[in-house]
Amino acid sequence: MLLAIDIGNTMTDFGFFEETKQPLFYRIRSRRDLSLEEVRTSFEVYLSQQGIDCSRIDGAIISSVVPALTEIYRGLCRALFHVEAKLLGPRLKTGVKINTDNPKEVGADMIAAAVGTKEKYGPCCIVVDFGTANKVFLVDKEGAFAGCAIGAGIGLQTSALSSGAALLPEVSPQIPPHFLGKNTADSMNSGLTFGNVFASKGLADAIEKEAGYPCKRILTGGFSSGLTSLFTDYHYEPHLILEGLVSIYQRNQK
Repeated sequence: MLLAIDIGNTMTDFGFFEETKQPLFYRIRSRRDLSLEEVRTSFEVYLSQQGIDCSRIDGAIISSVVPALTEIYRGLCRALFHVEAKLLGPRLKTGVKINTDNPKEVGADMIAAAVGTKEKYGPCCIVVDFGTANKVFLVDKEGAFAGCAIGAGIGLQTSALSSGAALLPEVSPQIPPHFLGKNTADSMNSGLTFGNVFASKGLADAIEKEAGYPCKRILTGGFSSGLTSLFTDYHYEPHLILEGLVSIYQRNQK
């Protein structure tokens, strides 16, 4: 069994992949003060509930955009599963070329998502990823990561509104009944949901025009699950990063 770990700024996602079984998925909040013992306890409870023996996990791979947590999870893999986790970085072969000014700047999460996209859908894809940051990127006709647009994610925007504007309350982002809100909460939710959806779709259209060829559209990211009804023309892939990590691990086992 392979354990794939995606350490994001808001949440950390785990995927347990075994050839003959459906994968299992688990997530916890990415607390910067998390200790190895806390992670280990949480994992042991989850594995017990799922009936997973630690000895079944014989490999692990990690993508991380939170350096403070990277070694915590590498330590977890050593202590609980007795495996040395592969860390997504320059030393691993991904099968996806990074066509940017400085490939080292591209987040491991986007690289893994690009690999997952290419594996499932081939080249010519635009991915909209709603996470801590909103990302829209292109896997071009050569199958390379060709660049991206990055903005503040829905969670960050929500926090900024309530903390930066004295009269605006905290809201839980959700799709309101109308574009024009008739109360403060609906008005904020209209901007947070419809505003982000229209912005990302507009960016995707502009990127496709700039590329000069039609592209398939993919939706992913932790904040995307509540917005799928607004992306009916997109392929929804909630575990794209973890699936990309599996492909990268297998490529580096050969």
